[in-house]
Amino acid sequence: MLGNEHHQKNESEMAALSPNDLRHYLTQRIATSDENEGWETPAPAKPDVEDLGPVMGSIHEVVGTVLKSSTGGVPRALLVAGTSSRSPSPQAAIDIARDLTSRNEQVVLVDLATGAAAVSGRLNMPRVPGFTDLAVGAADFADVVKLDDGSSLQVIPAGNPNLNDGYDAPDNFMRVFEALTQTYDCVILHADMGAIERLMPALKFELPVAVAVLPPRATPQDEGTPLSMIQRLGCPIVVHGMPMKQTQRRFSLFGRKVAV
Repeated sequence: MLGNEHHQKNESEMAALSPNDLRHYLTQRIATSDENEGWETPAPAKPDVEDLGPVMGSIHEVVGTVLKSSTGGVPRALLVAGTSSRSPSPQAAIDIARDLTSRNEQVVLVDLATGAAAVSGRLNMPRVPGFTDLAVGAADFADVVKLDDGSSLQVIPAGNPNLNDGYDAPDNFMRVFEALTQTYDCVILHADMGAIERLMPALKFELPVAVAVLPPRATPQDEGTPLSMIQRLGCPIVVHGMPMKQTQRRFSLFGRKVAV
């Protein structure tokens, strides 16, 4: 629930908090959060990939578009999702999070992905304990919040993939998510398509914006099915991908190769 109460926290006070202070605050938020709320939401209109805007080729373009979609400010939450196992979404999520952190914002990158799509390997961090451990009560914030080398970005790794019994229940997920959004200026969720499908009841209509990361040389039309699933979240989508390089056609002219 990203209501007006999220903006009542004194920003200067939050900026002065140390990582330990943030962890303590988060633990308090979890202890006092309301549980067992309903998450039923009306079904959105049928998604249409053709409604998506142009593909953004650089992180600079992506961040600029995200900020514009949030009326010029940093969004309270942001989803970065790979449309395929070949999508470079882990690095995109890290780059976006570092960019927003460099703007003197308190940012946390939360990994919800599984397998090779996890961000922890690229950050030389242990995957466990992490978000799954936290959501099922097997760990607390002091155990899972890590610091990015060379920046003030804070990271919560994906956690134990075997602890999937109940972590993605809407109330379990949302009590952690709400505590994070009330503590940090921006919560960046990195997810694969499996995580989005599992967390759809909790995430639907809760996100201000999402970034969909395409595989190399793919177009939105190629990734229509996963993009449609991301559209079901009911938020604006920024598409990030590398444009396909144009190859030069060559033909022979008097026995010599000529590019056209």
